[in-house]
Amino acid sequence: FADDALQTLATAKWPGNVRQLVNVVEQCVALTHSPVIGQRLVEQALSQNSSYWPTLTDARDQFECQYLVRVLKMTEGNVTRAAELAGRNRTDFYKLLKKHDLSAAQVAAEDEELE
Repeated sequence: FADDALQTLATAKWPGNVRQLVNVVEQCVALTHSPVIGQRLVEQALSQNSSYWPTLTDARDQFECQYLVRVLKMTEGNVTRAAELAGRNRTDFYKLLKKHDLSAAQVAAEDEELE
């Protein structure tokens, strides 16, 4: 977590006890595309955790992005293999990456940084 993100977590109200904090942290980890979680993502998770219920479209988009990141990590950024695993052709897979502003090389590099 970036310093400002930690400050946001520290000053947030936690009426739902530790379970609510754990949910926010897990959501941030699941949604991040970076080794450092920023304040914006923490604020987003906090607002969603309090009263926000995503629309079906938002939930699908969130799942789709997480799925793409996971399949790219599994294939170490190999788009051809990732597309095959996802049951898509490469062109469609690249369109999905673009839709979610993802780069296969970036996802693979982030995975290597964590090792």
